[in-house]
Amino acid sequence: MSTGDERPAGAPINLAKRPRPPERPNPEPPSPAAGPAWIVIPARVIALIVVLPLRLVHDLFALVFRVPGWFGRLIGRMFRGLGIAIYRYLFAPVGRLLAAIGRGIGAVFDFLVVRPLRWLAVVVILGFLRLLGRGAAALARWIYRMLIAPVGRFLALIGRGLAWLLNLVLLTPLRALGRGLVWLLSLIGQGFALLFKGIGLLIRVLVVLPAVMLWRYVLRPPLVALAWLARGIWGGIAWLGRGFLFILGAVGGLLAAGWRAFVAGLAWSWRLIGRCLVWLGRTLIVLPARAVWRYVLAPIVAGVVGTWRLAARLLRWLWRTFVVVPVRVLIVAPTRWVRTSVLRPIRHGVRETWRVTVREPVRAARRTMREAGRDVRLSLRRTFRGH
Repeated sequence: MSTGDERPAGAPINLAKRPRPPERPNPEPPSPAAGPAWIVIPARVIALIVVLPLRLVHDLFALVFRVPGWFGRLIGRMFRGLGIAIYRYLFAPVGRLLAAIGRGIGAVFDFLVVRPLRWLAVVVILGFLRLLGRGAAALARWIYRMLIAPVGRFLALIGRGLAWLLNLVLLTPLRALGRGLVWLLSLIGQGFALLFKGIGLLIRVLVVLPAVMLWRYVLRPPLVALAWLARGIWGGIAWLGRGFLFILGAVGGLLAAGWRAFVAGLAWSWRLIGRCLVWLGRTLIVLPARAVWRYVLAPIVAGVVGTWRLAARLLRWLWRTFVVVPVRVLIVAPTRWVRTSVLRPIRHGVRETWRVTVREPVRAARRTMREAGRDVRLSLRRTFRGH
């Protein structure tokens, strides 16, 4: 077995450290060749003559252009410090002074203007308006109790009287006229029913019965005879031809005569029925309607129109007498007097008081503040600019 320092067993131990042998530097590997000399040497010459001067000029321009930036930042910091100093030691004290002056002016304005105006508005104007409102309310209640309510009761009484008069003059005659018209129309209806029954009877007697008699006793026997002759002469048409033609001519003449008689009777019956209808219409409709209009409806319409005109004139006179004139005397004239003699002087007084106590002091204060601001600006301009 051997130790770490490769000594034999049983040998004495040496604790002294031996110096470490010096390390040999590793030989650097040879750099590869940069290229052939006919390329490297001209490139180095061009870099020394062209590139290096351009790089030096670029660095010089960069340094020259950095100097204004440094100078500008220095000037900016100087102006910033100057501005902070001016704000802290000039503008802030001046602002506090102006704020104190403004608070003082506000306190003086409140004590000299606002409080007197508030007292004037609350005590004088509102008190006067309250008294005026109470007086107007009392006047309105008195006018309502003493004028409007009696006039309303009187107009209601007149309205009830006019309603009773209209009922008596218009509605009652109209009811009677309606009953009369109903009775007259029922009577006319009964007359028309009888007329139609008579017309039917006349048509039955003058048209239907003659036609039946004509057919039964005039037309039918020849036709029956004609049929009998036709059956009889069926066997000997050639021998009886002339007689048959003669008989046919006679029958045709007979039929023509019967037709002419029938048409004449029908025309006579139509003329008779038309005359009867005209006479009945004139007697039952035209003459009663003319009489009713002339002797019943025309006087009623004239009375209603006259009553309406009289009532309209009466209502116009009552309206002018009991409404327009009292309102003009008791409301319009006092209101006009109050506006002319009370409200207009109060308005002028309030306007002059406002002008003297508020508008002129405010204008003077604004003018003084503008002049003070102008003086401060001039002094600052002279201080900083020197002129």
